[in-house]
This record gives sequence, C-alpha cells and structure tokens, in this order.
Amino acid sequence: MRLSDQQIGRLADRVLTDLIDKGGASLKAERGRVRMRIEEIIRRNLTEELDLDRDARKLLEAHLAQAPAGVDRQKLFLMIKKRLAEERDIPL
Repeated sequence: MRLSDQQIGRLADRVLTDLIDKGGASLKAERGRVRMRIEEIIRRNLTEELDLDRDARKLLEAHLAQAPAGVDRQKLFLMIKKRLAEERDIPL
C-alpha cells in the first residue's frame, strides 16, 4: 500500500491520540518525538510489505510453470506472501 507523507503523518497522529486517550498510555518523551517514531515504524512496515510483495511475485513467477493448469494466481500469490511473512516475522 502506498501512503503519502501527509497520510502517514495523520495516521501516526491518530494512533498516538488513540493510545493516549483510549489506551491509557502516557508519554515519557515529547509528543512530537513519539509521533515521529510512530511514523518511522509505519514507513518501515510499509517498506517491508512492498519488499515482501516483490519477493512473493518473484517466487510466484518462478514456480508458476510447475503449478497445475487453471491455478488461481492471486490465491497462490497470497499463500506465498503469507508463508514469507511468517518466515520473516512480518505481521500482515
């Protein structure tokens, strides 16, 4: 998924606000620093997922010739992606 910097900022702000208001969390650092850290985590997670998609597509293409005729490419892609995510400890 592609998100703009503005969208990531709004998402990070929403997560932080909800953690404080609904989760009962308290800040030990300045709010801006915490928000920036949440943005970093979101960006890293999005990058990991894009890498995961790329690697899953490569594996799909490499093994598609061996798959039975009429196989659902999207279903096979999702199965490969899920397996890679588990191996790499990436939450989906």
